[in-house]
Amino acid sequence: MVRTRIVSPFPKQFSDRQWARYVKQGRELVEEESSLQFRLGDLSLKMVEHSPHSIGHGVFQVLDRYADTIGINVHTLLKYRHVAHAWPPDKRVTGTSWAVHQALAALPDRFEVILNPPEGKDRWTEDAALSRAGRLPHRPLTKDEKLDRVKTLLREDDSASEAVESLIQRPDVAHRVMSNPSNQRILYRAHHEQRQEAAAARFAAAHEPGPGDVEDDEAPEASPREEQVRRREPAVDYQRASSEVLELIGSGTTFLVDLQRMIPGLHVSEFTEREVRAVLDNHRRIRAALDWCDSALSTGDKSMDDELARILSEGDDEP
Repeated sequence: MVRTRIVSPFPKQFSDRQWARYVKQGRELVEEESSLQFRLGDLSLKMVEHSPHSIGHGVFQVLDRYADTIGINVHTLLKYRHVAHAWPPDKRVTGTSWAVHQALAALPDRFEVILNPPEGKDRWTEDAALSRAGRLPHRPLTKDEKLDRVKTLLREDDSASEAVESLIQRPDVAHRVMSNPSNQRILYRAHHEQRQEAAAARFAAAHEPGPGDVEDDEAPEASPREEQVRRREPAVDYQRASSEVLELIGSGTTFLVDLQRMIPGLHVSEFTEREVRAVLDNHRRIRAALDWCDSALSTGDKSMDDELARILSEGDDEP
């Protein structure tokens, strides 16, 4: 292990000699602590030998009672035990902390790795050991490490949604996020999917049979007037229809409802020619998509010709 001269990083407060003395004293204390941690782990292994299934065969109860008796948390004792088993006494490196041994414990080549600190360093730090083992360091330094820490902390959906809500309340963050076209498309599609699902649910709820309703095969013969009304009713059984059918109907219904709501209040006179052209071009794509869907429903052929693909691909860069 390479030894380097200790230089004070705070020359105005500590001379090199003072700093080196404090470092020496601190390392001695860390070594004492590491020795105690290993000794406790060795002691637990002496009490009950390690085996792959030992914790499930009453060992936990023994160590739990023992930990309570000596005034230590059982999970802390189990950590000491695990690290002591991973590092037999002849493989432990004097001067390297127990925390570093713990960070590298899962590596199959740990006995060689611990002897080779990162380039330019004379010893391992805990964060460097965690990074080497593919785990998140306690103090992320690089951009990737910081992003990994955030992703780990936001694995739960509820926590993630609350964090995002908090972040987008910062105008600078929201502006940077929404300036990315990919993010715009993701948010637009998520919102659109929610509206489709809501529309499908409304359709299903609106056509659920009531308490007094009867099945078609049990219904009495209808009068001409009733038959005419029945023909205008949707033929889909919304309780039994597949999610695909409900999504198709819901998507179309959402579009119709939105237009009925928006058109009467449009300030068309304020639209620029470019904006009008953009809306009309979008409607042309919608008509093409509807024709494609109608054809697929009528014939079963879901293929797309080159012209249709060209029309539908226009404007994909827009959210």
